[in-house]
Amino acid sequence: MYICICNALKESTVRQAARDCAPDTHVSDFYESMGVELQCGQCMCRALDLLDEESRSCQVA
Repeated sequence: MYICICNALKESTVRQAARDCAPDTHVSDFYESMGVELQCGQCMCRALDLLDEESRSCQVA
């Protein structure tokens, strides 16, 4: 499923980037780590939710 239409980012791509980022990563740095820039912002809440989910799962492991 696409999370970001502007940048054609799929959920799997966002989740992988979230696993690779530090938990306190700023949203602009998070998008930059995927090689894109935040555009319209419609995806930001979902992307941040995925970043939070993945960082929590890394802390448990």
